[in-house]
Amino acid sequence: MTINHRLTLLLIIIVTTLAANATVIDSLRLDARFGYAVGGTIPTHMGNEIRGINSFNPGLNFTISAEASYPLNRRWAIHSGLRYELGSMDVDSRVKNYEIEVVRGDESLNGIFNGNVRIKTTQRRITLPVQAEFTCSDVFRLRGGLFMGWLTSRKFWGWAYDGYLREGTPVGAKIEMGTEPGDRGDFDFDQNMRHMQWGIDVGADWQFHRRWGMFAELTYGLSGLFKSDFHSVQTLRPMYGSLGISYRFK
Repeated sequence: MTINHRLTLLLIIIVTTLAANATVIDSLRLDARFGYAVGGTIPTHMGNEIRGINSFNPGLNFTISAEASYPLNRRWAIHSGLRYELGSMDVDSRVKNYEIEVVRGDESLNGIFNGNVRIKTTQRRITLPVQAEFTCSDVFRLRGGLFMGWLTSRKFWGWAYDGYLREGTPVGAKIEMGTEPGDRGDFDFDQNMRHMQWGIDVGADWQFHRRWGMFAELTYGLSGLFKSDFHSVQTLRPMYGSLGISYRFK
């Protein structure tokens, strides 16, 4: 059974269970949400390889979702829903002793690079969060839990430029990298990215009106951006913070 079939089956089970229990449906709080996200794909640690950031553009990132909370008692509830998220990033960094695999012309090169690296990435993801929700007051709630997401579109590309690569090892043959296409080292790792992501999801809600509210959300991927057998760049994880508005249906 494929991942798509499993997700479809899970949704059918949830909808069927809720439809069979009118009391559960009556107790649900239903919201529609729209938010703007800032973040990107970050290394698991900022080691000595990253010497500085030349530029950073978070892109036009947003999240739109339909979410629900089911109260367990006066304070606690279960929160979940379906989200469509767009995440992108364009970062230009100065690096030293940075391990990377690039293509220049018809030549594939692997080694240690010193110079500048530009990375661009875009991800479109359908996400299912499962959170515990705590009611602090009539208008303020805190949430925390896990998420599972499926990438419907994924791109990761860029180039190494204005520096040199030591082929194979730090003392290997020195290969100069220019700034123009054909002289620089290009890479495209779309097919090496995971389809499935999972991680930590925490948030807060402020209901300032009977219908309208605001929310803040922070997600951090535990699974990593790339497949486990991919080692051409260091481990990167998606991390985004969102701020937005919500509309309560019931």
